[in-house]
Amino acid sequence: MQVHAGHPVRRFHRLISLTIALIASVAALAIGIGTAQAHAAYKSSNPAANSVLKTAPTEVSITFVQRLSPQGLSITVYGNKGEVVSTGTAQISPTDPFTASIAMNGDDSDIYRVDWNNVSAEDSDPTLGAFVFAVDPSGTSDKVTPASTTQPAPQSSGVSPLVAVLIGLGGLLVGAVVTYVGTRPRGTRQ
Repeated sequence: MQVHAGHPVRRFHRLISLTIALIASVAALAIGIGTAQAHAAYKSSNPAANSVLKTAPTEVSITFVQRLSPQGLSITVYGNKGEVVSTGTAQISPTDPFTASIAMNGDDSDIYRVDWNNVSAEDSDPTLGAFVFAVDPSGTSDKVTPASTTQPAPQSSGVSPLVAVLIGLGGLLVGAVVTYVGTRPRGTRQ
């Protein structure tokens, strides 16, 4: 019995092969794109964003979701009149490459703004952000709204964009091979 190229069984096998190849390709691209989106995003800080302290701190530290590069790292603390109250330059912790800090001199402001810039040591992507905290001897303030629902920062796989692209291209290559093998003409059976 011969199975012709137009035979329903042959068409079914070709359809299954194409479907598997498409799913494999889309999955590989999704994984590659998802891992390429990582940055050294804000994870936590001391003092915490939107917190109220009784006295001004002498240091602000920020922890990020990726290791930091010293190039491009800056933290600046401003008082409520816009004056810079941070001193020196931001430093990466010698024991924690995810955390940077800067010294500050509190000036009796009731609210402080912290601006930060960084570059990830893992994927070289720059990120920036800001947060505020308040100082009031009573421990309460109407200057900040405490964060009632904090969403955790996304976790990073640390995969570089180049690796992510190569993973995606590998998935496309696997899909193409599966498609070719599944659709190539085979010898006829007798």
